[in-house]
Amino acid sequence: MIRLTVLFLMLNFNLWAVNYSSPWYTEEKGKGLVINVELYLSSTCPHCHKADEFFKEIEKHYPWLHVQRYIIDKDKNALKRFGDLLTELNRYDFAVPSIFFCNSRWVGFASAQTTGKDLLNGINYCKEAIIKNGRLTPATESVLNRWGNANLFDANITGSPSSNTFIFAVALIDAISPCALFTIAAFFGLLFMIEKRKLQFISGSLFILTVAGVHYFQQVYPTLFFESLSWFRIPAALVGLFAFYFAGQYYKKRSIQPLFIVLAFLLAFTVPMFQQTCLMNWSYVFEQWLHNQNLSGVQMALYQFAYQLIYILPLIILMFLYWVLMKIRFFEKLKAKLPTIGFLYILAIALLLIIYPYALSNLALSLFLIVSLGISGLLLNWFNASKMT
Repeated sequence: MIRLTVLFLMLNFNLWAVNYSSPWYTEEKGKGLVINVELYLSSTCPHCHKADEFFKEIEKHYPWLHVQRYIIDKDKNALKRFGDLLTELNRYDFAVPSIFFCNSRWVGFASAQTTGKDLLNGINYCKEAIIKNGRLTPATESVLNRWGNANLFDANITGSPSSNTFIFAVALIDAISPCALFTIAAFFGLLFMIEKRKLQFISGSLFILTVAGVHYFQQVYPTLFFESLSWFRIPAALVGLFAFYFAGQYYKKRSIQPLFIVLAFLLAFTVPMFQQTCLMNWSYVFEQWLHNQNLSGVQMALYQFAYQLIYILPLIILMFLYWVLMKIRFFEKLKAKLPTIGFLYILAIALLLIIYPYALSNLALSLFLIVSLGISGLLLNWFNASKMT
């Protein structure tokens, strides 16, 4: 028995050692934790030269950085290594300069003041996270990869857009991006099913404010957000079950007005949360831009408030537009058919929350379900109408 226990402990220790080893950092005497950076360059690329100069400069001040340079147009082995890393991260473009560290990829380099500052912030963040957690966690990798994607956009901005233009454009793109489709579907699903205008306003307003809160939290506290995300799988499934219960009560035509308000809050909390796992997260584009502006605390708070307000503006407009359209005779004829579509939207979202909530960030799936369920709802209405006649 003792031998079996010792063997079990040794096996677990070995597994622990394997899981916690990483090619992205090492422990060295005198330097402590060393972060490994792989820099993939082309000899003819001007932005690559900028990136190379930046890393040569910071290597002087950060001895815990170990930078390896690969010139892919002169070394076939470097090109192969580059391709292998891209495959591991499910990327398929060979754009340079490409900077890899902590299992994340950052592409492009504009200047030391913008891209360089973001890179150094990411590297420092990775080092601190490893020291804190004792390893490179999936949550840290998730944050870094999304920062890296956001940095690609910042590095390719041409000209100098004004603050107002930048905030408005990025917030609007963030609000109507493919990752927001299921949130919009849930919002309309509730509006379609609610008959009374007052209840639509209360539920819609609560939905919008909750979405804004979730969005702000994941944007400003990305580490905490991604670390806590896995813990929300069970609560998300419970929300899905509650939505099924709600749908059952609605189908039986029971009085469920208070449940609309509860469901509005729960869907607005869970659906956007799992949609924010999109790799291209526009809120991080804004966040990086904001921290590169050298603003005062008050200015940053005002810009942040403006961004969140513009982010929820499309939902506010859609709610009022829905009310206006429902007063027009042509659209009023469709009003009786909309609850069936809303019912199907809620059922589909509930099913995804139970089975695999991360699918809520899938563009192809969201487009397919929204369109197909909309058509299915219209066909069901037509079938029921023809059956009654």
